[in-house]
Amino acid sequence: MKCHDALLQLDAARPDGSDWGDSEFDAAREHLDNCPECGQTVLQRRDWDLAFLKTAADTSDGTSVPPDGLTGRILSALDSHASPRPDAVVSEDGPAKHTAARHRLLKTAVVLVLLIGVGVAWRLSPESPGPLTVEQIRNWPDTRFETVDDDEALAALPEWLESQGDVPLPSSWDPSWLHRPARGWPDRDSVAVVAFRVPVARRGSIAGLLVAVPIEDVAESPAAGDLTSARPTYSKSGRFSTTAWTDTDSGTVFVCLVAPGQYERLRRALVPRPV
Repeated sequence: MKCHDALLQLDAARPDGSDWGDSEFDAAREHLDNCPECGQTVLQRRDWDLAFLKTAADTSDGTSVPPDGLTGRILSALDSHASPRPDAVVSEDGPAKHTAARHRLLKTAVVLVLLIGVGVAWRLSPESPGPLTVEQIRNWPDTRFETVDDDEALAALPEWLESQGDVPLPSSWDPSWLHRPARGWPDRDSVAVVAFRVPVARRGSIAGLLVAVPIEDVAESPAAGDLTSARPTYSKSGRFSTTAWTDTDSGTVFVCLVAPGQYERLRRALVPRPV
């Protein structure tokens, strides 16, 4: 087998040499045993390929934003492996004279491919949402719910995954008041939306929605307290009477929505009765 054919065949092997034992490379390996010059060329190419793979993996791992100096890092890593080994014997007529040209062409190609790939990932990656405001939370149900007991609209929301932990509730609330399984806020895994029914003695129950948001996800947290001390206000559509407060024990901001005229009934139902 000629030098050119052997090197061409070995170019199809994996950079780490894990498939060199395959029968298709037998003739090329036999040629390397009898041609030290080709052996040095193959080792140089393997070093170069492994350097590129390592740099690409280190650069792309855990990030979708192109880091500063990406091109320089790749070129630096490749250049450190591109120079001939000190013990290499370079012949004017041998295949090693093509190594420099091969490196230049491949270096340009792989850098362009990597930059394009990282750039596409950066463009397609969703921007992280900023903190919510209490006004956003108060008015958000206007776009999805006709009433506080709109079960169909609630079911259309994303699931609240058990892996996210228990559904956050105000410390004084009974979990049995939950009317439906908790749902999530679109694009925000940490926000829970709960439908509830608080029983009222001899008067049925009061239905409502409770939105629970981690305090760190709210731009300006409302005053600490509970529903009975919060000041009610209407949502933008006027369909909901809303209250907002911060539960310091759980580090959660709660926004409660009930039908107009129902806040006072709910407040009285939640006021502790003297024993």
